[in-house]
Amino acid sequence: MNHAKLTKYRGNFTPNDEKNEVPIAEFSSVLGSLIEIFGEKGSRSIMYNAGRRGFQVVLEKNPAMLGFVNLGLKLLSKRKRLEKVFTIGAEGTNKVFGENQRFYVSDEGFVCELFDCYWCKGLKSQGPICHGEVGLDAEVAKWATGDEHEVKEVLCRAKGDDVCKVVISFEPKEKN
Repeated sequence: MNHAKLTKYRGNFTPNDEKNEVPIAEFSSVLGSLIEIFGEKGSRSIMYNAGRRGFQVVLEKNPAMLGFVNLGLKLLSKRKRLEKVFTIGAEGTNKVFGENQRFYVSDEGFVCELFDCYWCKGLKSQGPICHGEVGLDAEVAKWATGDEHEVKEVLCRAKGDDVCKVVISFEPKEKN
């Protein structure tokens, strides 16, 4: 927080609600600081794990709502569960951040596109850097199906693409 010049948040967390109380530019500033300190490669696992943990916190803070959703998911095939969860997630994200995200199914897999990405807004990079989104999507897929899925960012605005695009595999990873 010091490096990002956002000490106002140290020990002063925003409420856990659906209001967007931290400006996207400030959120991206924290991520940019991580990249400056650890480099693109070194920050990858930090942001990936933060994305996974972020979804776990959502589950912990909203057990009744997500328990109800999960109950309904049990009736669907794993593929339909993923489609439903990511559709609901994109709708929820758009409710909080405005029309920022699109989810669809393609030959590549389940696709999430972020048009004004809060993970990399205002940042420049050599490669994809929205590792928090990749971690979040990986955790959502695991929660919905019980399986790990391959999740890859294939386009990133920080490296000059028009959109950030994350692809989630249809099939789970093979268990070792």
